Amino acid sequence: MQKDAKLILGGGAAYGLAHIGVLEALSSEFRITGIVGTSMGAIVGGLYALGKTPREILDIALESGSAAVFNPGWIPLKPQKLPLDLLSGLHNKKKIMELIGSMTAGARIEELPLPFVSVAYDLNQRKTILIDKGSLASAMRASSSLPLLFAPYAVGKYLFVDGGVEHPLPLAFGDSVPGAYTIAVNVLPPVSTEAETIELDSKGASPSLPSHQVVIQSILQNQGFVAIQELLQNPPDLFIDAHDSSKKILDIFDAQAFFDFGLAAANESLQKRSEPSFMEHMVSRYQDLVARLMKRKH
Repeated sequence: MQKDAKLILGGGAAYGLAHIGVLEALSSEFRITGIVGTSMGAIVGGLYALGKTPREILDIALESGSAAVFNPGWIPLKPQKLPLDLLSGLHNKKKIMELIGSMTAGARIEELPLPFVSVAYDLNQRKTILIDKGSLASAMRASSSLPLLFAPYAVGKYLFVDGGVEHPLPLAFGDSVPGAYTIAVNVLPPVSTEAETIELDSKGASPSLPSHQVVIQSILQNQGFVAIQELLQNPPDLFIDAHDSSKKILDIFDAQAFFDFGLAAANESLQKRSEPSFMEHMVSRYQDLVARLMKRKH
C-alpha cells in the first residue's frame, strides 16, 4: 500500500532536473498529497501537480524547444540546439509566458489535481510570497527569476524574483499543503568547512567563466548553506540529497543524466530510511557542519 507524503522541492538551476528522477522513484511507494516548490522545484513540481507523469516531464525537458522552460532566466545556453524561431523569442517575456502557458494549458493552481504552492520573493515588500491560487504558468515563472541575471517578473504590485533568495529549500512552508509525512529534496551544491591556504602570485593561466555562470554559481553556493539551515530548523521525515556534482549548473540539455541521478539518489534514500537513526544521523551531520562554519566566522 502506498503511503501518503507531501514534497518539498528545492531550487538549483539545471541540478533541479534531478527532481524528475526523484518523482519517478517516489511515485511507486508514495501517494503525493501536495507539493511546495522553489525555482526549478516549482517548475517540475507544478507540472507534476498538473497531472503529468515524471516520464512526461522528462520528455518535455528532453525536447529542445520545450527545454527553455527549465532554463533559469530563459536564456539560450546551447543555441545550436534550439530552432531559430525560438531563439528570437527567448528574451521576449510574452513569448516565454506563451511557451509555459502552452504546457500548462491555462491551468489554475486551485483547480490542479494536487495541492501546489510556488515560493517566490517580492522585492517590493521584501518578503517571501506563497502562490497557491491563480495561473500556474505565472506561479512557475514568478518563482524562477534568478536576481542579477534576469529581470524580475512583475505582476500587479509584486516584483518577483527567485524564491531561493530566502527559501531555497522551503521546508518552513510545508504546512501549506496537506500531509503528515514530509519528503524534502535538495539539489544544491554541498557546503564545505575546508579551506585551502595559498601563496598568491600571477604565474600560470587564469581560469575564466562567463559572467552569467559566475553569478549563478555564486548564488547557488550561498543557497546551499541556507538550505541546510532550513533543514535543521524544520527536519523532514525523509531527506533526499540529489545534487549531481559531475554536472554543471547550466547543463539544461543533460536532462536524462539528471533524471537517472535523481532516480538513483531517491532509491538509495528509500533503502536507507529503514536503517536505525538514518534521519537522526543525517541531521546531526549537518548540525556539526553548521557549528564548524559558525565557529570559523568567529
